[in-house]
Amino acid sequence: MFRNTRLVKIGYAGVGLLAGGVLATTLSAHAATTPTPTTTTTSSSSAAAADPNPGDNGADGVPEAQEVHSGGGHGGGLNLSGTVTAVGTSSVTIKTATGTTEYSVSSSSDIDKNGEAAVSNLAAGDAVTFSVDSANAKQIDKLHAGDEAKNLPQGAGSGSTSAT
Repeated sequence: MFRNTRLVKIGYAGVGLLAGGVLATTLSAHAATTPTPTTTTTSSSSAAAADPNPGDNGADGVPEAQEVHSGGGHGGGLNLSGTVTAVGTSSVTIKTATGTTEYSVSSSSDIDKNGEAAVSNLAAGDAVTFSVDSANAKQIDKLHAGDEAKNLPQGAGSGSTSAT
């Protein structure tokens, strides 16, 4: 009887080893044919992406005219700021955190300094907030200096309405 018990145990061990080998082979074959999931991250410097460095004049590898400035461009907010260093008849040079740039000023540029103004009203040392033209990153779209409350359109932000 001792022998039979021993043979049965050896038989079970053999069957277990055989089953383990079959299972290991099956799993290995399945792993070899199953694709491993991967995660792909792409970055793009397209015009649809917000500019992480507005006013850098293309220093980040994307031409400023192709970058989207949050709130910038026609009708948007003034997302750039700096100090006027020089004023010409149709240009203004502004020092920002990223450098000093000369911007053109055209008839479509909106210049405000304590209310409606012209480029000639600006002076070196004026603190300004501004946006550039969406089609030309070297042209001022809007520029504000002085008392911002005076630069707002008539009636904006006053909370009052006028009777007609």
